[in-house]
Amino acid sequence: IYGEFVIGVTDTLTVRASQIRSEVIMWQPLLRSAVIKEHDYNVIAVYDTMTKEQQMARLKVDGPNIVKTLINLTISICNEKILQHILVLVNDVLSDKENIKLFEEIEDANDAEKMANKEAPKGLSSWEPFLDLLNRPDEFIVNQSCLILAKVISCGKFRLDSKNLNWFINWQVSQLLQSNTYLHTILASQQLMLRVPEYRAPFYNSTCLDKMLNILSTRISFQLQYQMVFCFWLLSFRTTYCFKLLDFVKPTAEILRQAVKEKVIRIILQFYRNLLTNHSAPRKAAELMIQGKVQVVMGQLIEKNWKDEDIKEDVEHVKGVLDEMLQDMSTFDSYLAEVKSGKLEWSPLHTNPAFWRENAQKLNQNDHEVLRMIRILLKDEQDPTTLAVCAHDVGEYVRHYPVGKYNVEKLGLKERVVCLLDNDDPKVKSAALLALQKLMLNNWEFMAKTNA
Repeated sequence: IYGEFVIGVTDTLTVRASQIRSEVIMWQPLLRSAVIKEHDYNVIAVYDTMTKEQQMARLKVDGPNIVKTLINLTISICNEKILQHILVLVNDVLSDKENIKLFEEIEDANDAEKMANKEAPKGLSSWEPFLDLLNRPDEFIVNQSCLILAKVISCGKFRLDSKNLNWFINWQVSQLLQSNTYLHTILASQQLMLRVPEYRAPFYNSTCLDKMLNILSTRISFQLQYQMVFCFWLLSFRTTYCFKLLDFVKPTAEILRQAVKEKVIRIILQFYRNLLTNHSAPRKAAELMIQGKVQVVMGQLIEKNWKDEDIKEDVEHVKGVLDEMLQDMSTFDSYLAEVKSGKLEWSPLHTNPAFWRENAQKLNQNDHEVLRMIRILLKDEQDPTTLAVCAHDVGEYVRHYPVGKYNVEKLGLKERVVCLLDNDDPKVKSAALLALQKLMLNNWEFMAKTNA
């Protein structure tokens, strides 16, 4: 039920838990000082000396009693070192998906008691102690409690009420920082919770996605990339959420171009497939993917031999949709999509004179939208090919639309092209020089023939 999306063996929480698990706790002094009750002492003193395998076997025999004891100890003990140890034991219990039933039995008993006697005092809670621990200062305690709570409220039949759910989600969002060494744990808890449909709306309506977008745009590990996209994928099953999720097409396209891990590739493809299938405007999703050069990556991925047949099927599906979309798009639509992607290449769209004869004036549309985007690329882009193609396009624009020289001057494009004369790349310099010649000379065709 937890699967591969829960944190692995090298994350901060797992490494620290392994250290804590090996520490010896002296339970007798806690009994003598009345910190814990005798019944709980009798249970924990034996249980804590067992190996993890022996503990799993013991839970099948005396599970309800052991879980009640662990929760009692979570409530009664304040010492951070001992509390860390208890939380590790609780999380170990939940490492077997079947043991979630032991926590459900506690809630069932509470409900039965309330039905029998409405005036009965509140019984032992299977989740509330872990919610309360999120206010503690110790990082391990709060993050281990976060993961335990996520499992308890997501992996069985029990669901958290809206008030406490919103508080918990807002707490998780506050922890979504790249500097957080327990970020794997926070994302693992969100992966668990987003599997529950009724938990998705509070996540979507929080600032969670904005925080994730900021983190995803930085250099992070492939595991964090996978966990975040897993969350997007779960949200993308809801059509009304897909519009906001379009913001993640560009950063995930960049990840896809560089990804080597199959699970990262697989989850991005599944996310894209949902956007192209579930979105109320699949054309917009496809256009963003085309801008991100996803169709180019699909052409590379389809040539590979995949052990996972699902990846092959997803590649074929996404490629098929994007190829069909490209056929429907006009050549200028394709050109516009490439400029919006921020990465230009020497394709026929740029080098074919017929394209410029038909489309040069279209660069004036929407208040010179394309020219303004090219100006930004000429200023900020570092890729030599993109810079050279941008300079070439400025030259072709004025060559086929002479009046456009005024727009090039007014929008500052000429100044940007002049700056490229100092570029270290000879191809960029050459493209800039040729573009400036087209700007300055009316009879460019004659000059070209003369030089030839």
